[in-house]
Amino acid sequence: MGVLIRRSDDGELYKDAYEEAQRIIRVSEEVRISLERVHNDNESKPEAEETSSDKLTTSKLAKKLGVKTGELTDKLVELGLLELRDGKHYITAKGKEFGGEFRMSPKFGPYFLWPENFSD
Repeated sequence: MGVLIRRSDDGELYKDAYEEAQRIIRVSEEVRISLERVHNDNESKPEAEETSSDKLTTSKLAKKLGVKTGELTDKLVELGLLELRDGKHYITAKGKEFGGEFRMSPKFGPYFLWPENFSD
């Protein structure tokens, strides 16, 4: 099934569809790349999961702070807690010191966890 969206007919719809397609591609690439890392970190996973009960995903934290997820992600990059490389976000050493964690969900793909008491 296909959908034809012309930029000249509806620029905003075209932009939204393009961004969503790019997000889906990025997530599928991150899953493929990150699976290699996850296999190496399996021994430390049970301990990490116990400590993450007081942490929120980036999207839930954004909702709690009353901002959009993209805005919060940009702010995390600005603060040096995440870095953008090749169109993908990676947690920095500063982000880990702050309490951030990278996680891989088989169902939803890669995501980050942040302390519940995070404030900008």
